Amino acid sequence: MLGMDSTRKRRNRMYGYLLALGAIAFWAALPSAAPAQQPPPTQTQTAPSADKLLQDAAARLVDEPAQADQSAPDAQVDPTAPPAERVVKDPMSYGLWVLMPAAVAILLAIFTRQVVPALVLGILTGAYMMVPCLPAGGPYGDNAVIGGLRLAAEEFVLGAVVDPADGYGKAKVIIFTLVIGFMVGVISRNGGTAGLVRMVVGDTESPRRGTLTAWLAGLVVFFDDYANSMIVGPTMRPIFDRLKISRAKLAYIVDSTAAPVASIALVGTWVGAEITYINNGLTDLAATGAPAFLLNDAGALPNGMSIFINSLAYRFYPILALVLVFWVALLGRDFGPMKKSQARAQRGEDEHPYETAVSLGDEEAPQPRWWLGLLPILMLVGVTVAVLIWTGLAKTGTGILDDANKQWWEKASDIIAGADPYLCIFYGAILAAITAVLLTLLARACNTRAAIDAGLDGMARMFPAIVILTLAWAISQVEQDLLLAKIVGGELEAAKFPVEWMPLAVFITAAGISFATGTSWTTMAILCPIAVTVTAKMLATAGLDPEHALPLFYGAVGSVLAGAIFGDHCSPISDTTVLSSIAAGCRHEEHVWTQIPYALVTAVVAMGVGDVVCNVYHQPWYYGLGAGAVLLLLWVLIVGRKPKPYIPPSPSSESRWPSPRKLEGS
Repeated sequence: MLGMDSTRKRRNRMYGYLLALGAIAFWAALPSAAPAQQPPPTQTQTAPSADKLLQDAAARLVDEPAQADQSAPDAQVDPTAPPAERVVKDPMSYGLWVLMPAAVAILLAIFTRQVVPALVLGILTGAYMMVPCLPAGGPYGDNAVIGGLRLAAEEFVLGAVVDPADGYGKAKVIIFTLVIGFMVGVISRNGGTAGLVRMVVGDTESPRRGTLTAWLAGLVVFFDDYANSMIVGPTMRPIFDRLKISRAKLAYIVDSTAAPVASIALVGTWVGAEITYINNGLTDLAATGAPAFLLNDAGALPNGMSIFINSLAYRFYPILALVLVFWVALLGRDFGPMKKSQARAQRGEDEHPYETAVSLGDEEAPQPRWWLGLLPILMLVGVTVAVLIWTGLAKTGTGILDDANKQWWEKASDIIAGADPYLCIFYGAILAAITAVLLTLLARACNTRAAIDAGLDGMARMFPAIVILTLAWAISQVEQDLLLAKIVGGELEAAKFPVEWMPLAVFITAAGISFATGTSWTTMAILCPIAVTVTAKMLATAGLDPEHALPLFYGAVGSVLAGAIFGDHCSPISDTTVLSSIAAGCRHEEHVWTQIPYALVTAVVAMGVGDVVCNVYHQPWYYGLGAGAVLLLLWVLIVGRKPKPYIPPSPSSESRWPSPRKLEGS
């Protein structure tokens, strides 16, 4: 009773904090008493495409009333109606207060371990901050209380899922996530996963083999982070359960190989977007005068692909994140909250045991058959790659295959950059689920009803995580409409750091934006052009020779992309973090809490040996990567601990030493 009372008191105290934070957010969102609207601070050297991206995101809500008025020019206006006196605020006038919605959601998620209520309160906070930015008389501007609730529900939650401008990409993500859950349920029921486990693991009980296999699988599926998570996670889940490795560790391996390997791959869905963001900055740089250290022998600026390749060596965080996963898998040592998760898995107390998804229908377990599990997975991978190429060629044209001026990897990069990654996984998941059902019936592993029930059960287990994913998208849209990235980018530009410290400052700024918004792509879209132009001008002003200027320039570009991934890894509102939890079958709160120490250690090492040693003290990049790999190895050896083997109590020991509960009953 005492434990229950203390828990109830803590919960009531936390609810009080939530109400207080809501009141503060509502007060901050009240209309300003200023007589006139303050113009937003001017931004210099901002890429037109990045600026347009955020302005369009904010104008999506502001322009609705204006469009409604234009569509009805003959509408009758009541002359006795009082004019609107509320001053319309610009989101830029909030300054760094735009961090409040993300801060409310993230801090409450960390302290309460309840992600859904935290995200809901964060969305409401952002909606009430957005209401004063909308004109009076619009659908959300008349009543602040009702308007904020409607704005949060209609525009941010529903709008996050149903977005025609995005090609309904997020709706496709929800559907293929459910369909993959259906496929996993079917192959669990027909004995396919049991056969895969027996084929991969064999008779060995070595966790090292399982974790290294997951790490290698994450490197192989390099072309897209979503595909990586949704292929590697469900495939390795039964293997980890068999070896008594925690689902949290699988989620960490999946999350720490998906985005890092996709961001540094020369062929994939990321490279096209990254090159575009770099080219946006180069366009602005060319318009204002390019510095001499960047010009090639012909006196022209390099293209985005060249800068992208040269910046790969300076992406210390994603590379070292892959290295840390390898050390953890090889040595079998863990630190932080992951140790407790591993201890629970060793005792068989994992909160998501795999066996709960197997026994539906028949009384006897099905015969393990590896091909019933492998063929649907191969169908998923094959169709995903095929549709990726097909949609890419449909956009670029088949003539790119005959272009003699491009190397094969440049052609492949252009094709995949023009592809629709959501559509390819969408069709891959559907055909894989159909294949799983047909193979089950052909092999007579179970009857149709048992297979369908198992698939629906697999889909049902996806629903809680999909709720979190939808809310994460919503709060990400909130921060984009509040122009968070543009405001923080302007602060970075106005700070005027010493040029040697610019890569470190860019890394921290990118990590903060990505952590608050939950999306690395928006962070890269806004910050990358700014980093290109500002760093180039600072280096030109400093008068450094090209031997020292070029590594700093490449380091700043690489820091944008590396910092965006780091913030994405730590953020509980990140879509890739949520998808990793879904793919591994792990509670989202547990995945976030167990992964943060690994991400923080990697980031500190990356900043120390990369951004400081290599950039500030002008050392070669391979010194930083080598020293970082050694430091991470030492950290795992010194701080990490192997889980203690669990020895179940023998019947004799139970009879000699009865539990306290038995003593109380007697």
